[in-house]
Amino acid sequence: AMGFLDLPLEIRLGIYAMVFGHGKAMVEANTEDDSPCLLPRDSIFRNHSQRSAQLLRVNRTLLLEARPVLYANTIFHVLTHSSAGKLPRRISDGHPCAPFVKRLIWQLDCDILSSFDPEDVRLDLVEAIGWISLDIRCRADTWRNSFLGEWCDREAFVRGRDQVITYAHTWQKAMGRSNSAQVAMIEDRSQLGQGQVRLSLDRTSSVLEQK
Repeated sequence: AMGFLDLPLEIRLGIYAMVFGHGKAMVEANTEDDSPCLLPRDSIFRNHSQRSAQLLRVNRTLLLEARPVLYANTIFHVLTHSSAGKLPRRISDGHPCAPFVKRLIWQLDCDILSSFDPEDVRLDLVEAIGWISLDIRCRADTWRNSFLGEWCDREAFVRGRDQVITYAHTWQKAMGRSNSAQVAMIEDRSQLGQGQVRLSLDRTSSVLEQK
């Protein structure tokens, strides 16, 4: 009888995708680090996936084949709360999942967003090239209700938005370094009136879009 590993790789990958399905991991990040990253080592997982990873423990062959499928279909949603928010300078400081992450939402709620210098970013280009998508969501109290209300601070909001866009461009270049990669940067403007900047990087096309 034919064994599972005797099946063509394409069929095995399809089976892995059906077994794992799609999921999201909600992650609470540590806010005390002076050198922030997208997925800190001491992050706390706030939900537990119903998907079983027992398949990865069968043998090394299945681990190497199935693990990329599991992570490619998992979105890591990292929540960061801080008084002085900073844009991440690197992917991780040693989280065991970091080398395999392909999709991530990084959400920051802070009192004030610290200035950003592109020279401070230290991306692992090998890991960044393999990413499929990255969403960046930033909201700071200093520009809350930036278009409405008595506490309107449009100048601070414009500066902050420009800063986040510059940061996203850094990631866009890193994700698109492979010859076949085309990475779109899409801005969701539906939350601008609420003082939130939302940018999505997706490995689909090379055009700048706005919603």
